[in-house]
Amino acid sequence: MTIVLYYRLILLLFLIIFSSFIFLLTPLFSLIPFVPVRKKILHNIISSLELKEQDTLYDLGCGDGRVLFMALKTNPNISCVGIEIAPFPFLIAKIKQLFYFSKNIHIIYGNFFNINISPASCVFLYLFPKALDNLLPKLEKELKSGSKVVSCDFYFSKRKPDKIIKIMAKKWQKNKNLYIYNF
Repeated sequence: MTIVLYYRLILLLFLIIFSSFIFLLTPLFSLIPFVPVRKKILHNIISSLELKEQDTLYDLGCGDGRVLFMALKTNPNISCVGIEIAPFPFLIAKIKQLFYFSKNIHIIYGNFFNINISPASCVFLYLFPKALDNLLPKLEKELKSGSKVVSCDFYFSKRKPDKIIKIMAKKWQKNKNLYIYNF
């Protein structure tokens, strides 16, 4: 066994033990709960982003990073940045990053309101309406012209989406909407 793999396994064990203690503290750090996107709609999200080579995708409130990892899997030349404030989902994303072996993905622990997002050409959001409305001025100020924002299930109350994609679910699941905005 190589020293790098051994190091990663020890780090993984430490992170699992540490994250189990942090799990109970997660609600203290964020008013937005960790609600992951269903794996079945990931391909719809990725296709709605219309990622091109050399794009930079930001996921604000990335949770376990599943959107970022799927985007990188389907578009290996893009750069991905996830920002998460809740410790438990952040640690899950960091563990996944350890085993993904790509230099094109970065997971940042912090509040996305305090982090510069101007390098983004695409942004994915799965946030409640109040958080979206608070985020809108930051997006308008920092995103370059031509940047695309995709929001799952919720929309900005002060900006009309350029396109809405309806995703039909199974009988017992809620249908999803993707709101597409061009900045």
